[in-house]
Amino acid sequence: MSNPLKECFIKPLTDRHPPIRIDSERKIIGRSPETLIQDPCCSRQQVCLKANFKGGFVLVKSLGSNPSVLNGKQLEKNMGYEAYDGDILELLPGQHQYTFVFKFDEKTDSKDRKSKEKKDDKGKSNGDDKERRDSHKRSLSKSDSKGDSQRKKKKRDERNGSSSSSSRSISIDRDGGSKKTPVPAAEDRWEDIDSKLLYIFTSKDVIASDKVAAYDLDGTLIKTKSGNVFPKTIDDWQIAYPEVPGKLKSLHKNGFKIVLFTNQAGISKGKLKIEDFKQKIGSIQAKLNVPFQVFVSTGKGKYRKPLTGMWDALTQLKNDGIKVDRARSFYVGDAAGRPEQKKPVKRKKDFSCGDRLMAINVGIPFFIPEVHFQNAKDHEWTKPEFEPKVALECRELLSPSGSKLVSSQPEVIIMIGFPGSGKSHFVKNHLEPKGYVSINRDTLGSWQKCTSLLESTLRSGKRAVVDNTNPDAESRKRFVEIAKKMKVPCRCFKMSASYKQAKHNNAFRELTNRNHASINDMVFNMYKSKYQEPTKEEGFEEIVKVNFLPKFESAADEKLYKMYLLES
Repeated sequence: MSNPLKECFIKPLTDRHPPIRIDSERKIIGRSPETLIQDPCCSRQQVCLKANFKGGFVLVKSLGSNPSVLNGKQLEKNMGYEAYDGDILELLPGQHQYTFVFKFDEKTDSKDRKSKEKKDDKGKSNGDDKERRDSHKRSLSKSDSKGDSQRKKKKRDERNGSSSSSSRSISIDRDGGSKKTPVPAAEDRWEDIDSKLLYIFTSKDVIASDKVAAYDLDGTLIKTKSGNVFPKTIDDWQIAYPEVPGKLKSLHKNGFKIVLFTNQAGISKGKLKIEDFKQKIGSIQAKLNVPFQVFVSTGKGKYRKPLTGMWDALTQLKNDGIKVDRARSFYVGDAAGRPEQKKPVKRKKDFSCGDRLMAINVGIPFFIPEVHFQNAKDHEWTKPEFEPKVALECRELLSPSGSKLVSSQPEVIIMIGFPGSGKSHFVKNHLEPKGYVSINRDTLGSWQKCTSLLESTLRSGKRAVVDNTNPDAESRKRFVEIAKKMKVPCRCFKMSASYKQAKHNNAFRELTNRNHASINDMVFNMYKSKYQEPTKEEGFEEIVKVNFLPKFESAADEKLYKMYLLES
């Protein structure tokens, strides 16, 4: 059972003035004699703080003309945010920093302890009461050691189910066994998992935490000295923003675990030696002089952003069993889907949206480097064309509504759609069981064999479906003419899946079926360039749209499909 919150304070990280008590009444913090802040950029009413003792948090509202920051996240004006013990409040981005200090009532569920307390004599009890009264009268600024002791007691409380979070929290092992406190890494360590698809570097003094400050590497923490998009050598790098070292050190000091997630496909392609990259990471760590953990995706698959494989490896394998609080964690990256900008400063469009989409897939706040490090204005971004969650909202197989699926008479159905749009799945599950003969060029080997099989099928009085991509009128014409020749109706079934959805489907199949043959971008682009919208003038009696309605083998597969699997 968690211990109730007793007292709340905000304490300046610089110890410039005594801690300020926060009660259940509104407390305004800003430029004032109490804070000793004279900065004109800081309003007199910069933030409003109000303790919620029952809920175990402090409600924070930003009121000033300039934004305040909580745990690295810029606060929206007049919006309420919850702050917990150990959280960091910046009245202005990077300036006037405070930490929240909570004190809790001492309680325990231990019967032995209760029994022992009952046996204490009255004089000792009175002495304890006096000591607590005296201690309460002392200045909080002179009792840091007691505050540290209190936080240690809070950690013991958390083992018994406290709702409060801490970067030094204590958790139950995965196997349900003994509980342990995470300890700093004793030395630098590299390791690899999953056939070297993922490399992990843990520097000395890295410690597990429930708060994660995560970053992309290239374009976020570092940039090339040469000005090229890709580095020429392992030494072709420099710190991207002057604020980077100080920001990371401040977050580390305040209980955040610093984590880097980087895609380095050049390693699997042989363009970059892993030994050289390890050396580069070591140099970056020495330059920043802050403990961090690095996850390096070396190729395609579940570890490459925007997929969540690297995050999953962090939270499931490399955080000492401590559950990460996603609401108090964040991710910063430059692959944010921003369009080209010409004014006021010219900037190329982002090469992808992989960083932002990974943050969305994980469910943590996202910031571009300029906002996080320099408090610049945020940029608009272009959302992906394909929204996987929205795509699954469709419930009708065919449209327009009322379109018939099969005919009782001989007919020809010509399928149209991108590779990966679900044509073959639809034919196999909806038409073949109804007696339609499937005609597929991948199976037969040539269009001549396809037309020959179609003729023989119609002569025997059967129904047929041509399961090819059939992108243009010319590729469809040969099958339509055979239907006319045999005097049977011909319908067109067009798959609704767009270019992006087809690529999404292909990525999903690669992740869930190792036997699936990958389709490269050239095939998709070739279909896209050849595509011509079907019309009834081609000889179709009806054009029916087939909506993609997948059936998933597991809840995990459905969850994966709903994620952004493409980088833009």
